[in-house]
Amino acid sequence: MFARMDDGYRVRGGVGPPLPGIVGPAELDGRSDWVEVPRDRDLLARVEARLGSEVDLHKIVLGVLAPLCPALDGAPLGALVAHLPLALARELAQRDVATGARVRAPRGAGDYLLEVARLIQQPPARAVTYVRAVFAAARATLPREHAEAIASRLPPDLAELWHTAR
Repeated sequence: MFARMDDGYRVRGGVGPPLPGIVGPAELDGRSDWVEVPRDRDLLARVEARLGSEVDLHKIVLGVLAPLCPALDGAPLGALVAHLPLALARELAQRDVATGARVRAPRGAGDYLLEVARLIQQPPARAVTYVRAVFAAARATLPREHAEAIASRLPPDLAELWHTAR
């Protein structure tokens, strides 16, 4: 049965059409991994540019921002919501219904990361990546005074995470 297998693989011929099922450089589209960021650059577009198109952006942004709503209530939350699509802003206003769970307000960065991990149903290590991406995108989208107003409303260790997210 294996008597003919001692003969190594040899490429024969070199002229002719490509064989079916073989993918070469000409068949690959390198643009499929790129995410175009529109000029208006709303919050979701910036988050998508940071995380790629394989994640559920709606769920991630909702899970990251929902626990912060009680602390940011008022002008800071309004400034952030102004850069979200209307449907997502409405869901954020009714965060318990939108997430399908009671959203708990965090007392610190540790509580916050565990709450985000629970809401987006991902491990805490991955939740940290999503939090940093959303925080960095929000800081890049908002004017400096609004970003500072948000940081001033957060618990100290969470405000540090807000400032250091890249």
